[in-house]
Amino acid sequence: MHIGRTLPPAATPIGIREIISGVCGIFRGQRELDRFESELKEHFGVKHCFLVSSGKAAFTLILLALKELSPDRDEVLIPAFTCYSVPSSVVRAGLRIRLCDLSPDSLDFDFAQLSAVLSEAPPPQTEAHPAGGASDSPVETRDPADSSGNSITRVLAVVPTHLFGYPADVARLRKLNRDPGVTIVEDAAQAMGETREERKVGTLGDVSFFSLGRGKAFSVVEGGVVLTDRDDFAEGLNRFVSRLPRYGLLPLLNVIFKAAALMVLLHPRLFWVPRSMPFLKLGETLFEPHFPILKMSSFQAGLAREWPGRLEKLRDVRKKKVNRWITILEASRTHGSNFLRSRSLGLLRFPLRVGDKKKRESLLRESARMGLGIMPVYPTSINAIPELRGKIKGGAFPGAESCARELVTLPTHGYLTEDDVTELSRLIARVLG
Repeated sequence: MHIGRTLPPAATPIGIREIISGVCGIFRGQRELDRFESELKEHFGVKHCFLVSSGKAAFTLILLALKELSPDRDEVLIPAFTCYSVPSSVVRAGLRIRLCDLSPDSLDFDFAQLSAVLSEAPPPQTEAHPAGGASDSPVETRDPADSSGNSITRVLAVVPTHLFGYPADVARLRKLNRDPGVTIVEDAAQAMGETREERKVGTLGDVSFFSLGRGKAFSVVEGGVVLTDRDDFAEGLNRFVSRLPRYGLLPLLNVIFKAAALMVLLHPRLFWVPRSMPFLKLGETLFEPHFPILKMSSFQAGLAREWPGRLEKLRDVRKKKVNRWITILEASRTHGSNFLRSRSLGLLRFPLRVGDKKKRESLLRESARMGLGIMPVYPTSINAIPELRGKIKGGAFPGAESCARELVTLPTHGYLTEDDVTELSRLIARVLG
């Protein structure tokens, strides 16, 4: 166990000023939530915004509202390598998981495989009732099952994911999707503040969600945001959100305590303390489909005072660190980040592929010993999550499996000093050669 200065793998600081704003938000109540909601709608240029307790709560509510609009569809197409919160939300919504592999050269979908899946799902055809039937209105005909036994028209939504803040190619996905019954749900949980082709991430799909949890691009300890321009969808989602319970006294006090703890313990001088407590499960990836779904509290909305400026400052810091890592790795001919071409990304963590298992283990072990913040990502592809075995049809997903086997991440947050960068660079050069 490393005792002393320890870099968190990702960090979004919360200061005393933000906590004071949060406490003031409690007294403002609904006005504080309305203020935050209005600012989000104006910033992203969308008609509808909903504030809830977490990113996975936001995604679950999206799926429930979509299911209400399309009750005959029950499959959600997600990347085979992503945060376990994504499949947890699908299960929480009572729907089925369908996977698409990742391209080995990107963190995005394998578009060849995705095209094959989506081309199996043309728009439902209609035909008139036979003569003498009870109605002259058209009826929907069913597409046959695909080779895996799944009903083709059962796909409810496809979920492009901006992993670490690296923008997925949603425009390409939109061109491939010929079925108007398949909704594009943009997983922007890790990407608030990023853009793709001069459009804000979170406005590229039919509906999107952000996470405001610790370590995300912007944090209010825990929280989720849903954005959409679709009136029909927003009407249904509003019914679900309006029925949600609010934070009770004890859960609210817990959020306030976490905010205070993050303010103190996230700093590298003290991060070794929570890092040394196994019961906190820091850095662990868990599949947990049972989680609370609540309305966001006015304390959390208060923490988000002046959020656009703060978000931009955090992003600028991360972008400089990302550019620094690209320069260092290119100079050292370490090719594990070739899928990162852009120098304008404020990634939450910088992904690096290490194909040699022994070298990867050595890199992680030495980083832990020195407190340098290099971490693995998700331990398995989604199909290999123990709780989901036998519940997901399909074979292997080699791109996703290689990501789980090879990826590590380097820190990009503002606590990373030039001395840290130097020490990390030396470690990478020594271990990876």
